[in-house]
Amino acid sequence: MTLRAKLTLAFALFAALPVVATLYPALHTLSQVLDAEYTARLDQAARAVEREYRHLGSQAAAAAREIAVGPEVEALVRDRDEGVLDPPEAATRAAAWMQARGLDVLAVSDAGGTVLSSGHLPGRAGDEDPELKALFASSAPDEARPCQVVRAAGDGVEAILAAVAWEPVPGSAPPLRVAAGLALGPSFADRLAALTGGAVTVEPGPAGPPLARAGRDAGGDLAWLLGTTRARTRRIPIPSAEAPLAVIEVTLPTSGLAHAEATVALALLGALLVAVLAATLLGRLVAGRVTRPLEALRDGALRVAGGDLGTRVEVEAAGEAGQLVNAFNRMTADLAAQTARAAAAERVAAWREVARRLAHEVKNPLTPVAMSVETLRDAYARGRPDFGEIFEEGTKAIGEEVRRLARIVDEFGRFARLPAPDRKAVSAAEVVQAAFALYPETEGELSIEHAVEAELPLIEVDRDQVLQVVHNLVRNALEALGGRGRMRLAAFRHEGGLTIEVRDDGPGIRPEDLPRVFEPYFTTKASGTGLGLAIAERIAKEHGGRIEVRSQPSTGTTFTLFLPAADARALT
Repeated sequence: MTLRAKLTLAFALFAALPVVATLYPALHTLSQVLDAEYTARLDQAARAVEREYRHLGSQAAAAAREIAVGPEVEALVRDRDEGVLDPPEAATRAAAWMQARGLDVLAVSDAGGTVLSSGHLPGRAGDEDPELKALFASSAPDEARPCQVVRAAGDGVEAILAAVAWEPVPGSAPPLRVAAGLALGPSFADRLAALTGGAVTVEPGPAGPPLARAGRDAGGDLAWLLGTTRARTRRIPIPSAEAPLAVIEVTLPTSGLAHAEATVALALLGALLVAVLAATLLGRLVAGRVTRPLEALRDGALRVAGGDLGTRVEVEAAGEAGQLVNAFNRMTADLAAQTARAAAAERVAAWREVARRLAHEVKNPLTPVAMSVETLRDAYARGRPDFGEIFEEGTKAIGEEVRRLARIVDEFGRFARLPAPDRKAVSAAEVVQAAFALYPETEGELSIEHAVEAELPLIEVDRDQVLQVVHNLVRNALEALGGRGRMRLAAFRHEGGLTIEVRDDGPGIRPEDLPRVFEPYFTTKASGTGLGLAIAERIAKEHGGRIEVRSQPSTGTTFTLFLPAADARALT
């Protein structure tokens, strides 16, 4: 990651942190406030449910009192006491009273629960009703309690949950009791749903199947957006005891509360996004002003590393960055001047060394030439009879030394005048074949082997200079073998280019001489100039390649020439 990107990211983070630090407490506080409001609404709904249930029980108790002292029950008691009560007719009397008062449960029975007349289940007349018996045992007169009641329904019976109260019939002997009740059914659930504004479910006991439902659960809120959860229901036991006989569950809609919470959260998130975007743009602007001089210095350093010592960084900068730019420009100017002076000194030193080496190499042949001339002059002056023989030997020696001088001068001239390569994309196979054709395979005391890999790559080279390098390496190998031994020429793909290998099993190179084989003027041969391998290495480097040497005394030497493959642009 670049410095500019890091600075931009840092600005964005520093801008986001305060907003995030504000966002979390704000959302947390908002959630607490909304939860408190939601809890208060549930509390209100629970109180409304309890009030409605008490009102329902009060209605049932009032109906029981009214019927117990009313003329209908009085007539029923009188007929019973006079012995004129027809049991089938008496069994159905309560049905008319129940319908007239809008009750769901009505029965007249004795204290033991034996039914005299029943409006909700006429067929039980004359039998003991266990539900009434349990009601009488567990509650006092004028106290409504939830009860499971079986009543007639169509062709059968059904169980309902009702708030039932009982009242004794005054003056009856044996004593009678009137039980009246209103069902906690759909109509009751509808009234509760209208009161609470939520969904209501009436269940018998803590885990029974629902008996009635009303209202719609409008809880399709946005809590999932905020990752929040809260209780959506309140279960109200009736009566409030450890083992309630009925449970009313109220579910309130939360869409409004969650929508408010989501709206605030989205507003804060939008503020966060705007702050981050603004900080990112500002950070990019500031980072650009800070890093532009550094980026220019980086590019300038890369150009200097690539050899462009005249590089100057032209960028406006203040403070330490401006001082750094000025120091860099002064440094490159000094470096260019020093390099120019060093190059001039190096050229002078190099030509001095060339002159010294050339003088040394020329001096050696001049000594035998001078001696031969003196011998000829002396023999001629004395008129020696064998002057012809002396003349023949002397002139032959002078000719050999002159030819040697010409070869030395030619080698030095080629080293000094080596032209820049004229590089062209050519087939590596054609170059290899042209080089190897001059040294065909042979057998006997001097064995030459070829090994050429198929489908060699294209290379971008000066063909004649590459052939010169190969000839130099092969000539050195043949001279090392001295007419006896084995030499192997190989060409193959390697490292994305071409590799030519020249290997011999001659005497090898001493370890102390191996690092110097490519130095100019270094040679281990009596008649060598020490320039052949130096020229070969120079040609390889100018082609973007290299030459490596491996050798062990008494085991042979291997020279390897590496040349890169042609760039695709060179083929267009």
